[in-house]
Amino acid sequence: MESNGGPNDNTVSKDTNTDIKKDDDKMVNAIGALGRWQIILCVTIAVPTKISAAWQQLGIVFVAPATSFQCTETNLTDSIQPATCYRDCAKYEYFTEFENTIISEWDLVCERAWMANFTQMLCMAGVLIGSVVFGFIADRYGRRPALLISCLLQLVTTFIEPFSTSYWMFAITRFFIGTTVAGVLLCTYSLMMEITGPRKRELMGWLCTVPYPLGQVLMPLFAYYLRSWNKFCLGIAIPNLFYLVYYFALPESPKWLIAQGRLEDAGKVMTQAAQWNNRPTENMVDVAKSIASENVDTKESQQDKANYMDLFGTRRLAINTVCSCTIWFILGISFFGSNQYIGQTSSNPFVTVALAGVLQISGITLTAFLCKVIGRKATMISAFVVCAVSNACLAVPPEWYYVRLVMGIIGVGCAAGAFASMYMYTSELFPTVTRNMAMGASSTISRVGSMLAPYVAGLTTVALWLPPAAFAVVPVLGALTCLFLPETKGKKLADHVA
Repeated sequence: MESNGGPNDNTVSKDTNTDIKKDDDKMVNAIGALGRWQIILCVTIAVPTKISAAWQQLGIVFVAPATSFQCTETNLTDSIQPATCYRDCAKYEYFTEFENTIISEWDLVCERAWMANFTQMLCMAGVLIGSVVFGFIADRYGRRPALLISCLLQLVTTFIEPFSTSYWMFAITRFFIGTTVAGVLLCTYSLMMEITGPRKRELMGWLCTVPYPLGQVLMPLFAYYLRSWNKFCLGIAIPNLFYLVYYFALPESPKWLIAQGRLEDAGKVMTQAAQWNNRPTENMVDVAKSIASENVDTKESQQDKANYMDLFGTRRLAINTVCSCTIWFILGISFFGSNQYIGQTSSNPFVTVALAGVLQISGITLTAFLCKVIGRKATMISAFVVCAVSNACLAVPPEWYYVRLVMGIIGVGCAAGAFASMYMYTSELFPTVTRNMAMGASSTISRVGSMLAPYVAGLTTVALWLPPAAFAVVPVLGALTCLFLPETKGKKLADHVA
C-alpha cells in the first residue's frame, strides 16, 4: 500500500532491505532507514537548534564589531588624536556603522579593550565545559533530557543577555550560552544519527550540518536591521521560543533505550516511527528484545552507568578515542587558520560573515557526497590534504591577491567539510552508551585547538611565512592520524563497549 505524502516508501523499503542484508540492522528494518518520521524530526529539531547555535556562537561579530573611538573630554589643550588613549579621558565618542555595541555601552577601549574579546573567550569556555557535561548527561540519562535541558537553558539565557545591566552580567551570560550551544549541537546530531539507517547517514549528516552555516548566512540580516547590540541579541533570542514545543514532541533515541534495557519504552518510540513511515507496527517490543539479545551478553546489556573511562574500554576504542581527539584538535586549529584569511578579505562584516557561511555550505555538500562515494576515511584524508595545500599557498606575496583569495576560499570549504564529516565519523566510531561522551570529549579538545590558533596566527611577528606554514603542516598530521581509524561507511552503529 502506497503512502499518501512524505518520502517514497518503496524507495525507503528498498534501501532498508539492502541495509538489512548487509548489516542485519533490525531497528532500521522495523522503522525505516529514512522516512517521514526522521525528516520531520530533522526539520523541527536539528534545523532550528543548529541555526540558533550559529547565531549564539558567532553573534559576537555584530555585538562587538570593529569600532573606532576618540576622546571627547580631557584636560589636554592640544589637538586630540583619534584612536588614542589618554590617561585623564572622561568620555569617548565611538564611530561604527552600528547604533550601539558592547564596546560603546561599557567603554571597552584602551585599558578595557581586552574585555571585548574576553566575552567570546568565555563563550568558547562554555562550549568546552558544555561538551563534557552534556555529553555525559546524554549517555547516562538519555538524549531527550540532555537536549531539553540545553534548549531550556539556552532559551532562558538568550533572553537574559539583551537585558544585561553590566558588562560582567553580559559576560557570564555568554558563558552559559556557550554551554547550551555545545549541548544542542552534540545531542541533536547523535539523536538524528541513531534513528537513521547506515545507507542514509550521509544524507542525514548533511541535513544536520548545513543549518549551522545557513544560520551564519541569515545572521547578517538581523544585524543589518537591528543595529543595537541588545536589539540584535533579543532578535536572535525570540526564535528560541519554538523550543517549548520540544517538551511535547521530542522522542528518546530507541537505540539508547534498548542499550539501557528499557525495551517497552523503545517499542513505543519505534511504533510511533513506524506509523509515521507507513510501516507495520506490530510486535515492536519483540523487535527491541531481539536487538537487545543480539547486541551482547546479558551482563553487558545491563550496562547503564557508562563513564568516560569506557572510551578506553577496549584496544580499538582506545585507538579511536586518541585519534578522534587528535583530529578534532587539528580541526580546531585548521578551521581557524582557513578563516583567518577570509575574515580579512572585506571590510564589510555583513558580506564577510554571509560569504563565509556560503563557502562552508559548499564544502559540507561536497564532503557529504564524497563520504557516500569513497567513504569517511578517504574523504577526511582528502579534505586535510587540500586544506594543507590551500593554507600553504597563503604564503604567496600579498600582491597575488586573487591567488590568496581563491586558496582561502578552498581552505575554508575543506575545513568546514572536514568538520562536518568528522561529526558523522565520530558518531559511528563509538557505541551508543559512550557516543555522546566521545563527541563531547572530542569537541572539548577541538575548543582547545581553536583557542591556541590565534597564537599560531601571531607568529607573523617572527616571520610572515610562519603562520601559513604552521596551518599547512597541521592538516597533514590530521591526514596521517586518519590512517589509524577504521572505515565505518554503511556499518551498523554499535550499542555497547564490547
